[in-house]
Amino acid sequence: MFRPGRSIPLRGSAAALCNNLSVLQQRNLTHFGVVHGLSAQLLSAAPEGVPLVQRQLHAKEGAGVSSPLITQVHWCVLPYRVLLVLTSHPEIQMYKSDGSVMVYWHALDSGDASLVQAVSARGIAASGHFICVGAWSGRVLVFDIPAKGPHIVLSEEPAGHQTPVTDIATEPAQGQPLRDARIFRQPHGEVPVKRNRN
Repeated sequence: MFRPGRSIPLRGSAAALCNNLSVLQQRNLTHFGVVHGLSAQLLSAAPEGVPLVQRQLHAKEGAGVSSPLITQVHWCVLPYRVLLVLTSHPEIQMYKSDGSVMVYWHALDSGDASLVQAVSARGIAASGHFICVGAWSGRVLVFDIPAKGPHIVLSEEPAGHQTPVTDIATEPAQGQPLRDARIFRQPHGEVPVKRNRN
């Protein structure tokens, strides 16, 4: 049976976005992340629900671009490290788990976007040593993450849908990012499952 626990207050509010809560359990702390406009609210709490550390993380600005609107924050637990991933309208940013240091930045390609389409990323999942991020174009960007350091590589960019990806879930991989199942939730309510063969 579900019993509500102690409430943990945030300094700011959370945006009314789908999947706008990321939770990471590490040692004796629970970390929470939510998006609100131009920032991500990060909170660490002790087991009793007492907030210990609370901070705001703003996405770094690209050259000549104003502060990006963040669309999702998510901790990705990989075999050798944990990364905090922010998605926004023009880019994807990856940080150390506490949000202190950015280790990777990726600009989204606006190639086929019309003026009314928002070039954005949404839907983040870890699979083995890969991080998968959904894009406005229906593509999934698959990043190969090394055990340490900033040498992150965009390894695949498979197309699968004609409408934007809004969420991704992965099953455990056996060293290959696309041998597991991915679930893409699209704005039209469809839930197609893409299972790659090989």
